Amino acid sequence: MLTVKDPHETWRTELLTPVALRCESPGLTTTFEDLPSRWRTAPVRTLRCTDVDGSWAVLVTVVRGHRQQPGDSLVGNEFGRDPHTAYDLDSPGDLVYELQVTEDDGSDEYELLAFRLFGDPQATVAGVLRWAGKKAAYSVSPSVERAETRQRRERRQFDHRQASAASPPVRIGVMSDDAAADLDAIDRSALCWHFPRGNTGAYLRSAVVALAGYGEQRPHLRGRWLTARVEGEELVLGLDELIPANQRHRWDNARWLWDRRHANAPAGLRWQVDRVEQAAPAVAAVRRGALPEALTDAGVETDPELDALLTGVPYRLSDAELTPTWVANLYRGLADLAPWRLDAAYRGWRDARQAQGLPVRDPVVLFGLGGVGAARKPKLALDHTGDAPLLCLIHTGSSAVLPYAHWTVPTDLGARLHGWQPSLPYPQ
Repeated sequence: MLTVKDPHETWRTELLTPVALRCESPGLTTTFEDLPSRWRTAPVRTLRCTDVDGSWAVLVTVVRGHRQQPGDSLVGNEFGRDPHTAYDLDSPGDLVYELQVTEDDGSDEYELLAFRLFGDPQATVAGVLRWAGKKAAYSVSPSVERAETRQRRERRQFDHRQASAASPPVRIGVMSDDAAADLDAIDRSALCWHFPRGNTGAYLRSAVVALAGYGEQRPHLRGRWLTARVEGEELVLGLDELIPANQRHRWDNARWLWDRRHANAPAGLRWQVDRVEQAAPAVAAVRRGALPEALTDAGVETDPELDALLTGVPYRLSDAELTPTWVANLYRGLADLAPWRLDAAYRGWRDARQAQGLPVRDPVVLFGLGGVGAARKPKLALDHTGDAPLLCLIHTGSSAVLPYAHWTVPTDLGARLHGWQPSLPYPQ
């Protein structure tokens, strides 16, 4: 507890009171405090402006400063100040308003987001209100693809799937003996039907589907894999050196998508529901953009940062400008989410790592949110509380992902939800 008072408390309070009065607005709390200073033994009378939860604050006080020459400040400050003498209002210089913006980033000390000096209270008020309104300024209304547009696209894809399965254009490239058994078991119609599609319905040319791995396999080390990729108008089976943890389209644990030996896999294993209609409410909620509802109904928990983005609101001031990009990419990335599958998806990923003696400390990434050029990028990840799956936002430089086939709506299930009948055996 501070026992020494600011010797200029009354003077500073008089100068800061007009700022406090003009900053009074719904959702913004203003209080006067004596804050310790690293530059002097006495505290400094400060106006604190913050929101209800106190996750950020704009701190305003009065100091002595001096006008700077153009180009002297890298951040555009008209004034500068000596940190050792500026807080003594009896020292030489102009009376200026110091504004610091801080935010709780989870560490012991709040992160400093901005530091500015203003020559008058009007400019200071504008600076406070600009930061206070930043979350509202960058809030957006989440949007999803129109139902009619989505159904037309999925119908195009379905028709292309049906056509390719009827006459499967598959060619076998260079192979090794250890892939012989898998090659003999390939269901060409199923492979062509399930292969990823673009918006036109044609094969997604950028997709490389990892079917089966050979030799000693470690998630983050390159290994030899049987793959399917697009060349011209056909699929080509070949061998590639891949890092398995980085493959978005990895079907070695979903062999019913391409392997005749697993063609009789039951619906509960393929879809995590026994009947088509059981998936209908969750899929409908996701497709109309009611992601919070779909996640809650499926027993999926979310962290506070994701909660904010799901409603289109910035979680932190420091990331506010990225919110429109993140929200758009979040809803786009979750457009095919099957929330009821997340529990089994996480447990399958965890069990596979534990079987290899690997740690399970960090969540597994679903996809990135974009907008950041740094090595550590914002990504949506899947974790588990022990009782329920947890979706959370993390920052990581890893390229590892949870394969789409384990957490999205299975393609054949999606077709049947539309009332379309795939030319594939119905799972028992």
